[in-house]
Amino acid sequence: MPARRCASFTESVLWHVDAESPEVPNAPLPDHADVVVVGGGYAGLAAARRFAEHGRSVVVIEAAPFSTGASTRNGGMVIPELKAGPGALHRTYGDLGTRMHAAVNEAFDWTEQLIANERIDCNYERSGQLFLAHNEVTRRAIREAAADHLSHGEDVRYLEGDDLRAEIGSEVYGAGMVIARTGGLQPAQFHAGLLRRCLNIGVQLHEHTRAVSITDDGPGAHTVSTTRGSIRSQLVFVATNATADALLPKLQRRVLPVGSFIIATEVLDPELARAISPKNRMLVDAKNLLFYWRLTPDGRLAFGGRKSLRSTTVSEAADFLYDSMVRVHPQLGETAIEFAWGGEVALTVDRLPHVGSFGRVAYATGCNGSGVSLMPWLGTQMADAMIGEGPPPPFIELRHRPVPLSRWRQLWSPMVGSWFAMQDRRR
Repeated sequence: MPARRCASFTESVLWHVDAESPEVPNAPLPDHADVVVVGGGYAGLAAARRFAEHGRSVVVIEAAPFSTGASTRNGGMVIPELKAGPGALHRTYGDLGTRMHAAVNEAFDWTEQLIANERIDCNYERSGQLFLAHNEVTRRAIREAAADHLSHGEDVRYLEGDDLRAEIGSEVYGAGMVIARTGGLQPAQFHAGLLRRCLNIGVQLHEHTRAVSITDDGPGAHTVSTTRGSIRSQLVFVATNATADALLPKLQRRVLPVGSFIIATEVLDPELARAISPKNRMLVDAKNLLFYWRLTPDGRLAFGGRKSLRSTTVSEAADFLYDSMVRVHPQLGETAIEFAWGGEVALTVDRLPHVGSFGRVAYATGCNGSGVSLMPWLGTQMADAMIGEGPPPPFIELRHRPVPLSRWRQLWSPMVGSWFAMQDRRR
């Protein structure tokens, strides 16, 4: 169904409207620095701040304007998750799986503490997540996942029937799991807070500056060539995530960028908002081509997802998401949308985050859609590790496999998307 668009509808990011991002000085690019960080999202800014706290001179270069990338256009869900529970991770990876599960929980706690200690005004709330089963296959999987988390002492509840209806105003889902350790925030405001932290400690920030090559000049020396000149540095950290490009070809072959889109309704009547999400949860379903949705701090419903892995436009995605939203919540049938936008998520072959290095250039990538708390934590941990002030995150022990036939992914990814959709229709 074509989306019902209000008169003020715009293909732009809701979060950008009220995020007061600090002004970045338009300074000349320096000739040298102790550290160059490539990418100005959550991971890059957190790493830059940590390097500066250790007394290093730091330059962050960002190809686009700051405050416009994926870190400012995601769903704002702070979820300590990997794509498997603690028991499954241990069965597959042994002790490493246990440490990876602990790492994402540590990242969640670290992010909550960061927001509180730094007084980052980003509308953060520990809301809890409602993870929803759309068919019998996923109902069984969620029930098993709930038992797994409970057996590890985690605060989760498996729900059906009236208990589920008390959590969501929809008849589409037959079961769900409430996960207490989840929060919601305004992602562009969170990013603005990270920017301010960098500016306050003297990190040099340079937008509209694309890195085009990195030359290894020997121990303790690199040259990072950009569209605005070159910088010599001792250390280089690449935090480009889904926008990995030919700067590091080996990294580019290991990341699959996938489009994800979000629509936001006009401001809802408070009673309607409560009927949709009585407890203001972060709502996610269990499909491969999943939907994720939430009430926003200003009283709208933001509803995200993707129809397939094919390329599409924001307008086409908005129509699909609106139709999907109304099928999940028919009570929104007369509600118009005011915003629609898109971005990219970085997927990896094993659906796990990865950190490491190619040569002596370090990187962090691949949070597979769950990076709001994990990416800034990974950036901070990698900064410590790169200067010998702490161990690297456990994800460094994973084999980071290339995406098969990555050069031809535009040809095969639609077929993978069709297979995902077929799986999602299983009963």
